[in-house]
Amino acid sequence: MIDDDIGKQMSLKMKFELLARFFYYIEQDKDIPFSEINSDEQRLCYFVAHRYIQENKADDLLKSLIDENDEDYIKAIRDYMFTTGGNKIWIQTEKEDV
Repeated sequence: MIDDDIGKQMSLKMKFELLARFFYYIEQDKDIPFSEINSDEQRLCYFVAHRYIQENKADDLLKSLIDENDEDYIKAIRDYMFTTGGNKIWIQTEKEDV
């Protein structure tokens, strides 16, 4: 079961990266990874993600995406894990639990 406080479960950087990728994939019809799009498009996605975090909307959005098992969010997670090597997520979670 997901704790109501997403902030305790994921770092700010992870939220930022996942939201940027999510905002990219909701508008994406082709199967192009986030890391391969042009830098202007990436910056726009990062800008929107940053605004969501600044306006304290990120946790609510992430919780609803998790609850709905949103396909674009799942793509964002897979992309993030592939890009970062995936191990960072598990190592960080283990460190935070200690």
